Amino acid sequence: MNETDTPPAAAAGVECRAAKDPAVRRFIIAAMMVGFGIWCLTDLRKAPEAWDLKHINEAAAYLLNNWGPWLFFPLALVVIVATIIALHRKLTADAQGLGYGDKRIAWSDITAINAKLLESKGILRIETSRGKAMTLDSWKLQNFKALAKFIEDHVPADRIKR
Repeated sequence: MNETDTPPAAAAGVECRAAKDPAVRRFIIAAMMVGFGIWCLTDLRKAPEAWDLKHINEAAAYLLNNWGPWLFFPLALVVIVATIIALHRKLTADAQGLGYGDKRIAWSDITAINAKLLESKGILRIETSRGKAMTLDSWKLQNFKALAKFIEDHVPADRIKR
């Protein structure tokens, strides 16, 4: 490498985008809610003759089928919007610290890193001097191994609990 080449990305920082697996599951859940809402619409019921224990099944069917779409469609929309927002988030670790967007944790603010679940589950828990904590999960983040290595290089070894 000559002097005009840029240094490797690992030296400058690590960027982790959201993984697709959690998003796929959330989209499936939203599709199930939409499907259930459509099923409720196709099976609309009349109000029961009386609202007592003898007609409990008719009352439950009426409530579910007539009011279910009012619940399932908005919930599905909330899940879809939250998933799209989560997919566009990106965790960045560089010389100043790590975090999402403007909400960053400086390396000096990190008091402890719990890496007990790193090998078995791919989870790092970062504790800060401000009392806040951040959990990093390999299932939810792409490029997680490079991130864990970058964090290990920037945090003193006595703060890492294994």
